[in-house]
Amino acid sequence: MIAVAEAIVSPIMSAVGVGVRDAWNDPSNLAYLLLQSCKIGRISQDDEEIYVERQGLEQRIADHVRRTTPRKYLVVVGPRGGGKTTAVKKMLMGRGKVVYVTLESEVETIQANLRSNLGIPSDKVFKVKDAFKAFEGLHGVDKPVLVVEIDSNVSPETVRKQSQELKILCADAKVAHGILILSDANAAFKLNTDPGRQEMLWIDDFDENEMNSLLDKFGILPKDDPDSAALRRRLWNEVGANAQDLVKMAKKARKAAGEAGARAAAGSAAERGVVERYIEEKQQDAFYGVHNLLTTIPIDKDTRRRLPNERWNLLSLTVSLDRSPGGVAPDDSGVSPVNLSIAVKPTGCGALTYNGEAERFLFYSKAHQHAARRWLKRRRIRHVSFLILLLVLC
Repeated sequence: MIAVAEAIVSPIMSAVGVGVRDAWNDPSNLAYLLLQSCKIGRISQDDEEIYVERQGLEQRIADHVRRTTPRKYLVVVGPRGGGKTTAVKKMLMGRGKVVYVTLESEVETIQANLRSNLGIPSDKVFKVKDAFKAFEGLHGVDKPVLVVEIDSNVSPETVRKQSQELKILCADAKVAHGILILSDANAAFKLNTDPGRQEMLWIDDFDENEMNSLLDKFGILPKDDPDSAALRRRLWNEVGANAQDLVKMAKKARKAAGEAGARAAAGSAAERGVVERYIEEKQQDAFYGVHNLLTTIPIDKDTRRRLPNERWNLLSLTVSLDRSPGGVAPDDSGVSPVNLSIAVKPTGCGALTYNGEAERFLFYSKAHQHAARRWLKRRRIRHVSFLILLLVLC
């Protein structure tokens, strides 16, 4: 890694009259290394062709990095597969001085990740703040952008520490625009509450227009076909439109239509078959998710303590959301975002989620909303049947 870094930086250092061995000793020299490391993961050509513009979200990201002086760091959060990383990458493509860091384990930190990527020896002092401060003066007047993406497996404590480091660099020292991408919707609770230095951006699943735009790009379920148009409406009403899942489904549908042969009718039927199976699978998965969430007693991962009361609170929250699917505030639910995550983590179920920007609990998807309604209806029928049985026996 060090040899690679020296190979990259050597011509630059020679041009400015600095030896490679001295490169680690001066922030201004490290700034050249940062410049060489600048790359926001480009969207592939295939993804570029099917990319759906989300103007309101893209504008928020653009406004954040356009400010002359950073005031806050941007926290991008939302459902898994909702398009958070893609939206950030799309907006930063073509912009210089973007440093991208991915933290996937407990031992990784922003500083350690950059040290490794730049090939800086472990025995050399590396001050991220000083390097970014010098980096600002290179390659134009725009402030650098530091994008940090944190995997969902990372512990709350690690998320808090790294968000604190990003806050110091961006909101306090103001040496870069900071963007923190959290990989799942229930991760925002792990952050330190600091509205004066944080700006929340919730990136939800596609809305209906965005879903239709994606399906149009794939050329499946044409709107002028009554059966296909009806299936589009069913897809939206019963499942929703998670970007990642939709793309996978659309690719399968397009492939199935191609394999069905040249006849348009056969291709359309094959497409609809894939979409119908997708709807059924999502509904089934959602029902099992709701069932697991509401029948499993949560266990605190850190203390190994069972939380039976939290199960009843989650049931009460689910009932409230069934009546108010637009969202329920924590103060009205009896459930905290932290305890929701404790309940969700062991079951792997995302039936409920927390929108940190709107400060509202929500169903994870329309499929989960419908599944919860079916589950609650069955529960009421069981209770009524049990009461009738008791009356008969008495």
